[in-house]
Amino acid sequence: MSKAHRGRPLKEETPNSGRGKCPITGRTGVKLLYEHEIDGKKVMISKIGKATLANQKKREAATASA
Repeated sequence: MSKAHRGRPLKEETPNSGRGKCPITGRTGVKLLYEHEIDGKKVMISKIGKATLANQKKREAATASA
């Protein structure tokens, strides 16, 4: 991770040290680092949640082209 997503800046700029429940994966106590728009709302998601969304997009593209 880049330095913007760890250490002092994360603790100072985000509530609860950037930790919480990821709306994508449902995991608790993870760092919510990435801002993503879901149903018109901007929410913070975890690194694994971001990868999950990217993988879903790739799978949909593969099935559409096949």
